Amino acid sequence: MISSASSWLRTCASAVAGCALVFGVAAHARANSLVAVYEKSGFEYIVSLGPESSFTSVSFNANISQFGGSTSGALFTIVSVVDRNLADEFSVPIPNIVFTKTGAFPALSDNAIGQAQNLVAPNGGSADAWFDLLPTIANGPAGTFKVVAATDPTAFEVKVGNDFFSAFPFATTGTIDASGNLHIGLYSAIASDAFTGADQIVSLLHNINVTSGGVAVPEPTGLIGLGIALASLATLRRRAA
Repeated sequence: MISSASSWLRTCASAVAGCALVFGVAAHARANSLVAVYEKSGFEYIVSLGPESSFTSVSFNANISQFGGSTSGALFTIVSVVDRNLADEFSVPIPNIVFTKTGAFPALSDNAIGQAQNLVAPNGGSADAWFDLLPTIANGPAGTFKVVAATDPTAFEVKVGNDFFSAFPFATTGTIDASGNLHIGLYSAIASDAFTGADQIVSLLHNINVTSGGVAVPEPTGLIGLGIALASLATLRRRAA
């Protein structure tokens, strides 16, 4: 179960809407689904968590028979993009990615962010990108899932990898411990833009508690981070696919 406090959501949503109005950024920009992956015993449970902007509550059961009925010991990650078609006022694409990480706050290069997005959901689309190979998950409602072998052509390990095939200097996965618990951060990263002078933005969206029975967001930090990102993206515009 993924949940967050409604009062905090209302407060943060108001702040985000205010930032959007002040800085001219559309608060209703197209949502992108978060996709979670549990990997254990040579299999992957891939599940849509819905868009980050409405990341409140999702029910699913990853305790599948292929995992021996428990996610204990499984690797866990979430990936997505902020907006696969994010562009500046000159229609120059701005690389961006959403990912998980345990431990210290991440440091990334713009090149790494771009490489990561190209694997997951590149600007303009790609027949070989991971989200485009799994449209029912990437574009489906929260709770939509698929179980595949870790060697399947559409598997996370085959198409993305836990460090975006060495683009990142750290793994985006965490291991669920013997008690069935994992604490991991969900981050967004938006590359800098040489044309407008906009700085790179890396934001903590959520601190996530993962258990063998599901996932919980103890505090809805994502919308606060989104408000900051909206303010910083005043010079950017969103371009339709």
